Amino acid sequence: MNMRLLLLGSATAAALSTAPASASFIGAFHDNFSAGDNTLFIFGSAGTSGTITGLDGLSEIFTIAANGVHVQNFGSRGREMNSSGTTNNLSFSVDSADPISGLALNRAPFTTDMTTLLDTDALGTRYRVMAYDETLNSQMSVTAVEDGTTVTVTSPVSLNGGIAANTLTTITLNAGESVFYQSSDDLTGAEIVSDRDVAVFTGNECTYVGGVGACDHLISQQFSTDKFDTEFRIAENFGGGSDSDLVRVLTDTDNTEVFLNGVSQGTINAGQALDIDNVGDGVITSSQPVTVGQFVRGQGGTRTTGDPAFAIIPSVNQQLDSYAYATPIGTDVFGENYLNIAIDNSIAGSLTLNGGSVDTSMFDLINGILFGNVSIAAGFGTISASDDFLATISGFSSFDSYFTPIATSFSPGVSPPPPPSTIPLPAAGWLLLGALGGLITLRKRKT
Repeated sequence: MNMRLLLLGSATAAALSTAPASASFIGAFHDNFSAGDNTLFIFGSAGTSGTITGLDGLSEIFTIAANGVHVQNFGSRGREMNSSGTTNNLSFSVDSADPISGLALNRAPFTTDMTTLLDTDALGTRYRVMAYDETLNSQMSVTAVEDGTTVTVTSPVSLNGGIAANTLTTITLNAGESVFYQSSDDLTGAEIVSDRDVAVFTGNECTYVGGVGACDHLISQQFSTDKFDTEFRIAENFGGGSDSDLVRVLTDTDNTEVFLNGVSQGTINAGQALDIDNVGDGVITSSQPVTVGQFVRGQGGTRTTGDPAFAIIPSVNQQLDSYAYATPIGTDVFGENYLNIAIDNSIAGSLTLNGGSVDTSMFDLINGILFGNVSIAAGFGTISASDDFLATISGFSSFDSYFTPIATSFSPGVSPPPPPSTIPLPAAGWLLLGALGGLITLRKRKT
């Protein structure tokens, strides 16, 4: 990959359109190899308030600070699930009358990852799990949002706690209850079916990626199978050198052929995954709907800084034209933070970061699409264009990292939502980006 790092100074905030009238999401933390803080970042309009609750007695009222972010620290291993095959009350629910977004960061020395938390409306009833395993236990959890939710789990590998491979396991969960599983093998392809919406998180306690050390914690909230799609853009993470990111493609349909930049990579069946190594920038397409995970490799190879991290990538149809984002701040801040962009060359001139134009001249151009990384300051910000584009976010410190999508059309959080209707702006929405001097504008959603 060509050098394409763009360093940007301060700029006024980008104009955002109307956001949804309320928001809620479920969060979870999994067992980490090292002990470290479990931290929740809630971001949006300064002054927005809401509640953070859990069945174990957790009950907090939050108010987003003037910098656009509220930090809720649960302490070292404060809410980590670690007992395979048993139910627990360690997940949490965040609710507000106004738009909010959330990030769950499990930050331990040299074993860190973070996931964006999906809007509750984006949850589903059927999942194919994507995880990863080269070193320690792969992991997954299921959390109910309604009482009396029946969940069935079928794993292609045995689960710690004595559950054999390909055994149908049924459990009933009440709202806020979770069941957690670990396996010494790769859980990818496991099937989760429920009679009501559930939140599913997967990852690994600590793993290498692509045979490159060192190991790092992985976690990413999963998209349900109804969110699978057939075209995805991959913007590689900054600093990998020749150890570019690994891409994993998982299908729920037999005879699914997978392509990278138009070249066939093979055919997989329901529950099977195909790994494409050292992808760099590119476009993944498939003959049937799939889900795509992107994995950062470790600093033990050519990567200059950082370690393994994992993100589920939104499809082209799920992109937005404006994103509000936040990075970890305070004691959890990372030395380097980036937005990873894939945007049509025809609209690249409209790309703005916090109201200032973005120079894309150092981006890589592949088949009419520009791919690049934009260095960002820690904290809250916005990035926008005249039409939809891909934006993911990542951060790196020595042998440590995070990587996650920002928002999607089905889970916009505090980002401007997609079409098709115009919605009145909530009262608190007029304060959104106030600390950055932003201008809120109304926009009609597209079809």
